[in-house]
Amino acid sequence: MDCQFSDKVAHLVDDRRMGGVTRFLDCLAELRPCDEVFHVQRHSMRARKYSAATIVSHLAISWRSLPMLIALRACNPSARLIHVEHSYSAGFEEHRVPNKNRFHTLLRTVYALFDQVVCVSKGQAGWMHSIGVAPEGKTIVATPLVDLAPFLAIAPAKPTKTIRYGFVGRLDEQKGLDVVVEAWKLIAPKNATLEIFGDGPKREALEAQAYDTSNVTFHGRTDDPAEAYEAIDVAILPSRWEPYGLSCVEARAAGRPVIVSDVDGLPEQVTQEGGMVVDRSLAPWVKLFAHPPEKTWDAARAEQAKQNAKQENAKAVSVWNALLDGEPVTNDAPQAALVS
Repeated sequence: MDCQFSDKVAHLVDDRRMGGVTRFLDCLAELRPCDEVFHVQRHSMRARKYSAATIVSHLAISWRSLPMLIALRACNPSARLIHVEHSYSAGFEEHRVPNKNRFHTLLRTVYALFDQVVCVSKGQAGWMHSIGVAPEGKTIVATPLVDLAPFLAIAPAKPTKTIRYGFVGRLDEQKGLDVVVEAWKLIAPKNATLEIFGDGPKREALEAQAYDTSNVTFHGRTDDPAEAYEAIDVAILPSRWEPYGLSCVEARAAGRPVIVSDVDGLPEQVTQEGGMVVDRSLAPWVKLFAHPPEKTWDAARAEQAKQNAKQENAKAVSVWNALLDGEPVTNDAPQAALVS
């Protein structure tokens, strides 16, 4: 494909282990073959000129990275610079930022270097505006893309006497699974199991916490999240912070109801027909397990969840194409299907 300079977009990443970002860029590569991805060494002080009209930063923002970001702007004075905020949100600030004023100064300084700042959810955008780090005229909401085809292909869960609650993701502090395990220990629902798929730094602590607790199974790392969703009936996402939450849209595409914490970009993904939003504290989870819904799902609602996830992903395709092509981003952008 012959790509003109005016069409070229360079994406900068500094951590290939960032699963959600990597999957998003993989989707974007299929959609936009002219775009290029460049790896930037984290905490490097150096920047370079890129042969691209648009440069998109997927980089982690820190005081150590600030000199490189300033140099990036200086080396590419005529390029359109866009930053996608994959990491920070109100929940992150609450749990991980001791000096909020200093943090806000960092974000305000960095975002000023860019022509546009992409928020991955409306919740994240609202947080940015409320703390005054990026003006509304500079921010755009564009949810991440993900290949939903493997999840859309999953058959609806069949009604049984046993409800299989399940978590699919990384076992770390962010995901908040310790709250769910504690609630399960206090009052495990009757005729229910808790299926945990994933690995991470908190796995050993979670297994110790769940020791001698009935009907909790740690399945370990999974290379096929779609297969994991086939083994559960209800997906749980008790995250402490989640700027968007790819696992949520994947669960919905799999036709599974989702129970999510009331944080950042999760609630806006869950409609009345698609699941429940609960407080992040222990008590609501205990109450939920003590009085689980009598009817969690049916085939019609599962199909509606799949269609909603598919339509939202198609809209995201339109938004990203318009954004990266330098066109106005509107809610009425023509939809282009990424998955069938």
